[in-house]
Amino acid sequence: MGDAVLTRLRVQGFKNLLDVDVRFGPFTCVAGLNGAGKSNLFDAIRFLNLLTKHPIMQAVQLLRETKGRSPEPRSLFTEFEGYLASELRFTAEMIVDQHVQDDFGVADDAAISTLRYEVAFRLASDDGFERLALIYESLTPIALGKARRTIGFPTSRDFRESTILGRRVVAFVSTPSGTEITVHQEGHGGRKVPAPKSQLTVIGGMASSDFPSILAANREMASWQTLLLEPSAMRSPSFYTDPRTIDSRGTNLPGTIHRLQKQEQQPGKVYAELANQLSQLIEDIEELRVRDDPKTESLTLEVRARNGVFHPARSLSDGTLRFLVLATLSLDPEAKGMICLEEPENGIHPERIPTIITLLREIAVDPDYKVDPDNPLRQVVVNTHSPSVVQEIAKRHPGDLVYMDEEYVLVNGAKGRVAAAFAPASTWREKLGSRCLAPGRLLPYRPGEQLLFPSATEMHTGT
Repeated sequence: MGDAVLTRLRVQGFKNLLDVDVRFGPFTCVAGLNGAGKSNLFDAIRFLNLLTKHPIMQAVQLLRETKGRSPEPRSLFTEFEGYLASELRFTAEMIVDQHVQDDFGVADDAAISTLRYEVAFRLASDDGFERLALIYESLTPIALGKARRTIGFPTSRDFRESTILGRRVVAFVSTPSGTEITVHQEGHGGRKVPAPKSQLTVIGGMASSDFPSILAANREMASWQTLLLEPSAMRSPSFYTDPRTIDSRGTNLPGTIHRLQKQEQQPGKVYAELANQLSQLIEDIEELRVRDDPKTESLTLEVRARNGVFHPARSLSDGTLRFLVLATLSLDPEAKGMICLEEPENGIHPERIPTIITLLREIAVDPDYKVDPDNPLRQVVVNTHSPSVVQEIAKRHPGDLVYMDEEYVLVNGAKGRVAAAFAPASTWREKLGSRCLAPGRLLPYRPGEQLLFPSATEMHTGT
């Protein structure tokens, strides 16, 4: 993964996201009732991620399956009675790591760390088979002065000076016509790409040290990871030949902890920190370790309760294992970029909701300090329909909340329901133009239940 964050994403014509513009901070909670568009926003993020690694149509097929079938291209377009979106368009603003290395190990520096990427597709037909045709792609620099003003979330000077770097005024990629994409020179000659015929996006197909800023954007979007944690994967031991990083399913948890333990400068620190985190969820846990078995060439995670007996971590509940995966990610300097997680409250007792939210916020970069190995440029995005989660965040960290709901729109005489995104009043998102969320809009997640926001005085004083 790369040191990078997504600061803004506008999605147009994708599923029920007719036109949704969301700003992201180090930690963002996307809340809303089922069907409001939360998962579709995650799918948009995943689609851009897939485009960095796969041809366009393969990225379509790799999106989450519905009833055992992969999505058809037409199903990605916003559609309601009498209306079908004419194009899909995604616009992402990001802070990237200037120092990049391609798949051949060749390193170079991007010209600037603040980039704006835009890509669009239309529905086309070849011999009766529908496909997505690339019609527009651009990668442009965001001037440093503008980036500092519009990054949105509160930051310190040290944070900005360690992340907003470089200088560039002209585009890296542009589409002056609907048939040809221009890749502009970056220290050498550029290239032309026939847009509608291309099976790859430029970001996906030309990520090399020859074009370091394109490579930096590729590495940023490639680092966007959606955690789909599976109980069987989290419970599995690690074998010597397995990777030493946690994957999207939660596999390799023992191996990752073992690597962190071997790399620590203070003996016992990793085990102690994880045990301490776990004890906030389960008071009975006192110790944690990884057992190395040379005979089976495997690593097994074990925990010790107050009775002094070590038990395999597979005996823990699903919710506890999810918590342990997140706690491990918070300690891992190699876990960078954006981590997306749906319904983090699953398997967690309502009384422990503040604990899981605190952990998720600790995984993300702290914008009060400069970015360094102890404070990696990493962000967390979760979605939820849990009243307990929304209540906790709305009360203590309202600036972390994005609320999604459905609303009726009229487009060319056609009326339909689409997603809309809102931010609580007086938060940084609302001040930058996000639609203001009235507290009553959250009423109710449950009959008779109202989610309360802090008063203006409480927000000002921090009480």
